[in-house]
Amino acid sequence: MNLEKALVLRTCANNMADHCGLVWPVSGTVECRHWQPTKAHENGLAGLLWGVGTSAFLSVHADARWVVCEVAVADLIALSESGMVKFQRAQVVHVGDKSSAAHYLLMHRASYSSTSPPVAVEVRPASGELVVSHEVFDVASVSAPVGAEGNLPAVTTQTLQTATYGSTLIGDSHSQLVAGYGSTETAGSHSDLTAGYGSTGTAGSDSSLTAGYGSTQTSGSDSSLRAGYGSTQTAQEGSNLTAGYGSTGTAGADSSLIAGYGSTQTSGSDSALTAGYGSTQTAQEGSNLTAGYGSTGTAGSDSSLIAGYGSTQTSGGDSALTAGYGSTQTAQEGSNLTAGYGSTGTAGSDSSLIAGYGSTQTSGSDSALTAGYGSTQTAQEGSNLTAGYGSTGTAGSDSSLIAGYGSTQTSGGDSSLTAGYGSTQTAQEGSNLTAGYGSTGTAGSDSSLIAGYGSTQTSGSGSSLTAGYGSTQTAREGSTLTAGYGSTGTAGADSSLIAGYGSTQTAGADSNLTAGYGSTGTAGHESFIIAGYGSTQTAGHKSILTAGYGSTQTARDGSDLIAGYGSTGTAGSGSSLIAGYGSTQTASYRSMLTAGYGSTQTAREYSDLVAGYGSTSTAGSNSSLIAGYGSTQTASFKSILTAGYGSTQTAQERSDLVTGYGSTSTAGYASSLIAGYGSTQTAGYESTLTAGYGSTQTAQDSSSLTTGYGSTSTAGYASSLIAGYGSTQTAGYESTLTAGYGSTQTAQERSDLVTGYGSTSTAGYASSLIAGYGSTQTAGYESTLTAGYGSTQTAQEKSSLTTGYGSTSTAGHESSLIAGYGSTQTAGYKSTLTAGYGSTQTAEHGSSLTAGYGSTATARQDSSLIAGYGSSLTSGIRSFLTAGYGSTLIAGLRSVLIAGYGSSLTSGIRSTLTAGYGSNQIASYGSSLIAGHESIQVAGHKSMLIAGKGSSQTAGFRSTLIAGAGSVQLAGDRSRLIAGADSNQTAGDRSKLLAGNNSYLTAGDRSKLTGGHDCTLMAGDQSRLTAGKNSVLTAGARSKLIGSEGSTLSAGEDSTLVFRLWDGKRYRQLVARTGENGVEADIPYYVNDDDDIVNKTDEDDT
Repeated sequence: MNLEKALVLRTCANNMADHCGLVWPVSGTVECRHWQPTKAHENGLAGLLWGVGTSAFLSVHADARWVVCEVAVADLIALSESGMVKFQRAQVVHVGDKSSAAHYLLMHRASYSSTSPPVAVEVRPASGELVVSHEVFDVASVSAPVGAEGNLPAVTTQTLQTATYGSTLIGDSHSQLVAGYGSTETAGSHSDLTAGYGSTGTAGSDSSLTAGYGSTQTSGSDSSLRAGYGSTQTAQEGSNLTAGYGSTGTAGADSSLIAGYGSTQTSGSDSALTAGYGSTQTAQEGSNLTAGYGSTGTAGSDSSLIAGYGSTQTSGGDSALTAGYGSTQTAQEGSNLTAGYGSTGTAGSDSSLIAGYGSTQTSGSDSALTAGYGSTQTAQEGSNLTAGYGSTGTAGSDSSLIAGYGSTQTSGGDSSLTAGYGSTQTAQEGSNLTAGYGSTGTAGSDSSLIAGYGSTQTSGSGSSLTAGYGSTQTAREGSTLTAGYGSTGTAGADSSLIAGYGSTQTAGADSNLTAGYGSTGTAGHESFIIAGYGSTQTAGHKSILTAGYGSTQTARDGSDLIAGYGSTGTAGSGSSLIAGYGSTQTASYRSMLTAGYGSTQTAREYSDLVAGYGSTSTAGSNSSLIAGYGSTQTASFKSILTAGYGSTQTAQERSDLVTGYGSTSTAGYASSLIAGYGSTQTAGYESTLTAGYGSTQTAQDSSSLTTGYGSTSTAGYASSLIAGYGSTQTAGYESTLTAGYGSTQTAQERSDLVTGYGSTSTAGYASSLIAGYGSTQTAGYESTLTAGYGSTQTAQEKSSLTTGYGSTSTAGHESSLIAGYGSTQTAGYKSTLTAGYGSTQTAEHGSSLTAGYGSTATARQDSSLIAGYGSSLTSGIRSFLTAGYGSTLIAGLRSVLIAGYGSSLTSGIRSTLTAGYGSNQIASYGSSLIAGHESIQVAGHKSMLIAGKGSSQTAGFRSTLIAGAGSVQLAGDRSRLIAGADSNQTAGDRSKLLAGNNSYLTAGDRSKLTGGHDCTLMAGDQSRLTAGKNSVLTAGARSKLIGSEGSTLSAGEDSTLVFRLWDGKRYRQLVARTGENGVEADIPYYVNDDDDIVNKTDEDDT
């Protein structure tokens, strides 16, 4: 028997939520997170103790869930309604309908403590005729009001014995049967059956059946069936079925079925089916099906199906299907399908399909398909398809297709297709196609096509086509075509075409054509053509043609052409071209070109070019060019160029250029340039440039530049620049610049600049600048600036500035400034400033300032200022100021001020002031002041003042004053004053005064005064005065006065006079009261030699 717990009944909605929105569990612990132990229904859980009491809080809805929970008796709080109790936490032990909850209470009442014997209840029908002895759980008919003292009501139990009229109940031993009228129940031993009217229940042993009216339930042993009204449930042994009204459930042994109303579920043994209302689920043994409302699921053994509402799923054994609402999935055994809403998926065995919403996927066995929403994919066995939304993919067996959105791909078996969005690809078996967006690719078997966006490629079998965007390529079998953007290439079998952008190439079989942009080349088989841009070449078999730009060359097979600039050369492959002055030459691969003065040469890779004075040379990759005075050279990748005085050189990546005095050099990526005096050099990425005196250098990212005196250098990202005296340097991002005396440097973000004396430096974000004496520096955000004596520095936010003596620094937000003697610093918000002797600092609020002797610092709110001797500090509210001897501090509200000897402090309210000896402090409301000897303090209301000996303090209302001996204190009402001997204290009402010997204390009403010997204490009404020997105490009405030997006490009406006397062994008290039935008020009293309290006359004074 459980003596410490009780059962409580309550109802929830059909989703197990109570009226506050708390969702109760079907079993386990429930707890109120906002518990308050009051007798109100809010902030707690509530219910009927033992199911007895008012029915006002029980749901009348037919689909309500009736909950029985177990609560510790110590946690129960009785409410004002009959039988209602409140509690913080409970253990849910039963969830069912009204009948099952009542039955549970009756059957388990005996295991808990009882305060009264069970009571039998007779229930009569409406007609008034007596029915067989029958106990019914009827909340409305049970009343157990709370006692006068608020105790919990006594418990009344009920027992259920038979059914209502017209019912037939047949049960073996230890069975519990409850049925409505017209019902039939048959149960084995230890079974529990509950049914509404007109229901039929048949169960084996150890089973539990619960059904609404008009339901039919049939189960084997050890089963649990729950159904709404009009439902039909049939289950073998060990099954658990739960269904809404009008549902049909059929399950094998050890199965679990859960369905909404109007659903039909059929499963083999050891299966789990869950469906929303109106769904149909059919599964073989060992399957797990979950579906939303209105769905249809059919699965073989050991399958798992999950679908949204309105979906249809059909799978073989050992399959897993997941679909959004309104989807249709059909799969053979061992398949895995996942689809968004409104999708259709059909897969063979051992396949994997993943699709977005509205997609259609069809695959053979052992395939993997992935598609975005609205896509269509069809694949034979062993294929892998991936497509963006709105795409269409069709593949043969063992193919791989990847496409962007809106693409269409069709391939034979064993093919690989990759396309950007909006592309169309068609390939036979064994082909590999890659295309950018909007492209069209058509390939025969075993072909490879690569194209940029908007390109069109058509090839026979065994071909390889590569094209830039917007190109058109057509090739027969075994051809290789490469073209830039906007080009057109047409080749016979086994041909190779390479063209720049916008070119047109036409070749027979087994030909090789190479052309610059905008060229036209026509060649027979086994020909080799190279032309500059804008040239026209026609070659026969095995010819080599090399021509400069603008030339026209026509060569037979195996020809060698050499022509100067402006020339027209026509030659076959492997030719050697030599041209005179002003010629135009174009040479093929591995050609050697030699030209006179003023010539123009164009060569392919590995060419060797030699030109006279004023020549123009153009060479391919890895070429070597030598030119005379004033020449112009252009070389491709890995070229070496050497030119005379005043030459102009242009080279591609990794070139090496050497030029004479006054030359102009332009180099590509990773080039090395050396130039004479006064040269101009321009280099690509990661170049190294060296120039003479007065040179101008321009380099791209990661370049290294070295220039002579007075040079101008411009470098790209991450460059390193070194310049002589008086140079001007401009560098890109993350550059390092070093310049001589008087130089001007300008750098982008994260640059490192070092300049000589008197220089001007300007740097971008996160730069580091170092300058000599008298320099001017301007830096971007998060920069670090270091300057010599007398420098001027200007920096943006988060900068760090260090300057020499007499410098002027201006910094942005959150900057850190350090300056020498006599400097002037101006900083933005949250800046830190440090300055030498006699400096002037100005900072926004939140700044930290440190200044030398005699400095002037001005800061905004939340600033921290530290200054040397004789400084003047002015700060905003919430500031912290520290100053040396004789300083003047002025701070706003909530400031903390600390000053040396003889300082003058002025602060806003709620400030804390600490000053040295002889200081003058003035603070507003709520301030705390601490001063040395002989200081003068003036504070506002609610202030706390502490002063040295001989100080003078003046405070506002509710202030606390502490002073040394001999001090003079004056405070407002309700102040607390503490002073040493020989002090003078004056305070208003409700004040507390404490002073040493020989002090004079004066306070208003309701004050407390405490003094030493030989003191004078005066206070208003309702005050308390305590003093030592030989003191004079005077107070108003309703006061208490305590004095020692030789003291005189005088008080108003209804006051108490206490004289403390020492007899050598102990203290004793003599007490007198003024007013009615006491001594006369407002008369001074003392204790005479006879220990009597007597009034003191004028003669006593004499």
